[in-house]
Amino acid sequence: ELKKMAECYQKKKPSDLRGEIHLLIGEDDGFLVRLKDSDIEVEETGVDNTGDLGLVMSEETFDKLNSGKWNGMTAVGRSSMSEPAPLDFRLPEDTEMDEILQMMYHFLTHFFSKDYPTITELGRKHSRKVHGGNAVPIAYGDGIRSAYYTIQKGEQINEDELDPWNQVFTVIGGSGKALVDGEEIELKKNMSVHVPPNKEHIVKKEEGEDDLELLWIAYGEKA
Repeated sequence: ELKKMAECYQKKKPSDLRGEIHLLIGEDDGFLVRLKDSDIEVEETGVDNTGDLGLVMSEETFDKLNSGKWNGMTAVGRSSMSEPAPLDFRLPEDTEMDEILQMMYHFLTHFFSKDYPTITELGRKHSRKVHGGNAVPIAYGDGIRSAYYTIQKGEQINEDELDPWNQVFTVIGGSGKALVDGEEIELKKNMSVHVPPNKEHIVKKEEGEDDLELLWIAYGEKA
């Protein structure tokens, strides 16, 4: 399956995206994925990370990626770096996160999908709980972060969180409330709410049985 993924990813990968990614699936199966200018190689290796980036997951997590239930960013998503997630990453000594972040974003978004172009299924069954709601990351890269969120009655996303980038929430289903810099807003389908940098922003669902569904986009410098 990894070779099928690699063949498909070759069509999506920017030519200047190069590096070696070590995949540890379960306790015993290690693979090295070499991203070259015009080729991608997959080699069976040991369990020790010898790449520029190590990705660690259970066989169950790989099955969810392989089936299309999750994308890689869904599996790795977490509210904070200290929080556990089904897919974890490891960096070699002397490697800073900033050095491999864009490679990791692109690889996790596209590699495990065997669709060309990449297709991301939305909805609660394809999501994981993060930041208080259930999320499916859509696109992450230089200057852009986006995700689908579904929020049930009694849930809210974000609390005491200030972000240094511009954000916009677009409601695609259901209803709820938002609190942005002290202003309360009634959310309804087909409306967008913009959040300036470094302002309080909370989205919550207090009543009603329908899920509040929205698309979140962070953009611009620092995103």
